[in-house]
Amino acid sequence: MGAITYKRFRKNPDKVIDEVVDAEEAITVTREDGRDVVIIPAKEFESWKETLHLLGSKKNAARLRTSVKEIEAEIARRR
Repeated sequence: MGAITYKRFRKNPDKVIDEVVDAEEAITVTREDGRDVVIIPAKEFESWKETLHLLGSKKNAARLRTSVKEIEAEIARRR
């Protein structure tokens, strides 16, 4: 979605939040002091947390990478 100023966000936060949720994309709210924030849909945030959890241990991350490679190889064989 890009970025908007804090001033624009402050004028109509409900509209901005609706846009973020509807587009399912993050938006950066910029401030003059450089202390910017990012607003993301809760669904996306939960997905990020799940990914971080799954990749949190080296052993589990390696297992997941192996599984992805196996799935990709199976898909390639079926083509």
